[in-house]
Amino acid sequence: MVSMEVYEKTQRKLDILHLLARGEKEIAAGTGHELEDVLKEVDHYLEAAKA
Repeated sequence: MVSMEVYEKTQRKLDILHLLARGEKEIAAGTGHELEDVLKEVDHYLEAAKA
């Protein structure tokens, strides 16, 4: 059993890992997103991590 705090931190880390894996696949496929859009999404995750 883990505390809710540990569970939430783990979930945030998994979300980031999924984003990184998706980015790697997009790079390999030659597709992707605009930098501005990526940075907005990162800001969203960073704000969530502060909460």
